[in-house]
Amino acid sequence: MKKAFALFLVLILLAGCVPIDSPDMPTVLWHQEPDTGRDAPDAPHEEPAHIPALVPSPADAVPPAETLHSGGIYMYNLEFDTVVYARNEHERFPPASIAKILTLLVVLENVDDLNEYVAVTEEAFAPFDSGDPNMEDAAVARIEAGQENLTYLDCLYGLMLPSGCDAANVLAYNVGGGDMALFVQMMNDKAREIGARNSNFTNASGLYEYNYYSTAYDMFLITKYTYDKHPLFMEICASPAWAMPPNDEWPDGYLIRNTSAGLLLLHELDYTVGIKIGSIFEVYRGGIRFDGFTTLASMASKNGLTFMTVSLDADYYDEEGKWSGWHYEDHAVLYEWAYRTFAIG
Repeated sequence: MKKAFALFLVLILLAGCVPIDSPDMPTVLWHQEPDTGRDAPDAPHEEPAHIPALVPSPADAVPPAETLHSGGIYMYNLEFDTVVYARNEHERFPPASIAKILTLLVVLENVDDLNEYVAVTEEAFAPFDSGDPNMEDAAVARIEAGQENLTYLDCLYGLMLPSGCDAANVLAYNVGGGDMALFVQMMNDKAREIGARNSNFTNASGLYEYNYYSTAYDMFLITKYTYDKHPLFMEICASPAWAMPPNDEWPDGYLIRNTSAGLLLLHELDYTVGIKIGSIFEVYRGGIRFDGFTTLASMASKNGLTFMTVSLDADYYDEEGKWSGWHYEDHAVLYEWAYRTFAIG
């Protein structure tokens, strides 16, 4: 009996020496030793690492007090991946010509050689002669049907600088293999792939159609994706002009100029780039005329901070019936507010 009891004690002692795995125990990253009343040996003093931050926190910042005119706005800081201002960012509005950013994106991702020549056919110009008043008086890059000396790159500059709807349709015709509706489907597919799922694009130019809509958030996603993936995008947007090849009307060639530079020209904000404007002075619904609207995608960079802003649905006309320029005004107010408010801390 005594021998059995002694053996039992030995087994208990041995069991206490067996390590027990505890896979669910968390890893201890920092452990405070109990106070023993004795001085601990000196340890090297390390300053905590400084983590840059956008200060003050956007959650604590006060939005600009000035009245903003755009229906939907989305403003984002690129360094800290932070939304700094948003209003009605998921509400649907017509995007107008900032939709051409998506047109450019689809071209860049489906054309290997931008120096290839495009076919300039009458089909690309047909929508302008359809009798739909929403397709009339479109901005153009002065392309002529039958030209054989026009490249994809020429068309991209024609698309973005003067906001050429003719360039948009030529690109859609060529990339869509002669089917502009197929190109529009490619636009919608790409938008959904990016995450812009609250949009519906119905043409390559941004000209008004009843079921053509997007949101400030969706157009931001499209703009930022293009900015991140394709350096040529901002190279084109920042160009003041581009030399187009000759045609019958312009036998010596001609210059097209950037129409998106209002933040610099009107507000003298030399730290900004007007990526793309959209401007429709009137729309027709059911044969009834309505005043139009303006849209804008832009960027600003100074003091180590870069902001991207997209706005939709600012009235084209002011209270006196004159061109308002309120899309530019809104972005100028937002950028001046942002650089007064935020810094890298």
